[in-house]
Amino acid sequence: MRNYIYTALLLFIVSSTVFGQSPDWSVNENKFQYTMSFEGFLNVDGKDLTSTSDKLAAFVNGECRGTASPIYVSNEKKYVVYLTVFSNTDNEIVNFKIYDAENNTVKNVEKTKVFENNKHYGDLFQSYSFASPALRSESEITDFSFKDLKTAKTIQGSQITLYAGKETNLSALNALFELSPGAKLFIGAANKISGSNTIDFTNPVQVQVLSEDQSVVKQWTITVKLGSAQFYKKDAVCYAGGVIKVLYEENNTQADLVKDGTVISTQNILNGQTIFNNLEAGKYTVSVGGIDKEIVINLKQQ
Repeated sequence: MRNYIYTALLLFIVSSTVFGQSPDWSVNENKFQYTMSFEGFLNVDGKDLTSTSDKLAAFVNGECRGTASPIYVSNEKKYVVYLTVFSNTDNEIVNFKIYDAENNTVKNVEKTKVFENNKHYGDLFQSYSFASPALRSESEITDFSFKDLKTAKTIQGSQITLYAGKETNLSALNALFELSPGAKLFIGAANKISGSNTIDFTNPVQVQVLSEDQSVVKQWTITVKLGSAQFYKKDAVCYAGGVIKVLYEENNTQADLVKDGTVISTQNILNGQTIFNNLEAGKYTVSVGGIDKEIVINLKQQ
């Protein structure tokens, strides 16, 4: 009997430790005239909270003004908290707390909000971030290329242009991209994963990058152009180095001159051409617009 009581007590203690005690957050809605609402998500230490035991609460001067827990929205495949905040006056400062059920901890959200009657924040695509610590708001594409396809590229503002060889099939490319930390890339409402996608780039493609905290969406245009290049050479002689001339129709495209696996010169196409001068004898590779051309400069005897 004594062992049974001891075991039961031990199980109770373990259970209390594992599952913790949920905060007694509640609000008397009948006390208030006005409401403000949020469609948001919960994040603690970089992890989204998805348990119905997790909680979000709004407070004004320590008084609870609203509570919510995550709900799974199947058509969006995401968890959302629908929070209603109550008040009798505008301009009150509302702060928020998150209860993380798995770790039995309460976290303060640094971000506060000023109460405005009938104001709504967030939606299913761009949900309001309740996070501790705060998430990042950058929504940049820092690099963009394609799997198994050599290209050159230019990035000007939110316009990315890539140059590929003339025979490239653009109808089913696998895009590789790097984004701001935690950001996601979408075409329409479809989230695209770098290196695991099939996208038709026959025409310019509009994409949008959603920041980690979902507060910023930036529109980008990705254009792939097909080009052809012509290459001419002049061999070296004892009194002058060799020359490689590159003709390419897209100005400002980068042309690289490579020898022994090392880029020894980089120039941009201007007025449809660029010229590499004073080259010693040897084997070179010129790369421009996704096209590689091996060229041998010989030393001619005069």
